[in-house]
Amino acid sequence: MANHNEGNRLQKLKGSDFEVRDGYTDIRGWDVKDNSGRTIGEVEELLFDPTSRKVRYMVVELDDNELGLDEEKEVLIPIGVAQLHEKDDDVIIPNITAEQLNSLPAYDEDNFSADHEHSIRNVFAGVGGMGLAGAAAATSAVPVGGTTGNDFYEHDHYNEDNLYRNRRQATDSDAIPVIREDLEVGKREVETGGVRVRTQIVEEEAVEHVNLREEHVQVERVPVDRAATESDIREENIELTERAEVPVVNKEARVVEEISLSKEVTERDETIHDTLRNTEVDVDKIEGNDRLRRDDDTGRI
Repeated sequence: MANHNEGNRLQKLKGSDFEVRDGYTDIRGWDVKDNSGRTIGEVEELLFDPTSRKVRYMVVELDDNELGLDEEKEVLIPIGVAQLHEKDDDVIIPNITAEQLNSLPAYDEDNFSADHEHSIRNVFAGVGGMGLAGAAAATSAVPVGGTTGNDFYEHDHYNEDNLYRNRRQATDSDAIPVIREDLEVGKREVETGGVRVRTQIVEEEAVEHVNLREEHVQVERVPVDRAATESDIREENIELTERAEVPVVNKEARVVEEISLSKEVTERDETIHDTLRNTEVDVDKIEGNDRLRRDDDTGRI
């Protein structure tokens, strides 16, 4: 921004010769919320010190807020009282109340002064950082109406590292695992089917034809007329047996077929397709400790 106050050298990031360094988060456009998840507003811009390349404030629009705040108002929130949500693209302001937010002076870049900054820090005196006592001690070193020197921003409310407290930062002893998946193919037997043979006794009707012979005794009387002799006068008993053929049935079980089971083993080749994961490592060199960089710098903020 244009320097309308000689004691204030902060600039807006937009339109400057600086941008956020690779590896750090540009939070412009992110929602600002309280601990309960209620929307306070949206980060419209960042104010930074081009000399130290440190972000000092978020410019927050209060549009569509859920706390009953003046939606026509823009306010400044010190970067050190905010923290990124662990996963979502949200900026959280912990331990802040609607009354504190309402008491923030409206931001006007044409009338931005040291008194404005002192008013902001007094509102956040008990929010995060060093607390009320520390805030009072730090504020007393800079007279109201004077300039805001580097000592003013030594307060924890302007510590950019606080913004990343919920997101893990790399340390000197951190190790990143590099993985590679290998494909191992083995074999195991499974049942794919089989054959079951079961026998049972069934009955069926059989029909055979046989010729049978029968004897029948016939008595025939033939009339005669002759003189009887002595031999004719006697008693006699004559028997003639009749015979007949009857069917005789005999069954014989015979083995007419034998069933046996055997297995034939065949082999086949099968091609296995799968997806293997590997860690690809890209190493980018980051130069300098500043979070902001000029467009013509090799490093970033």
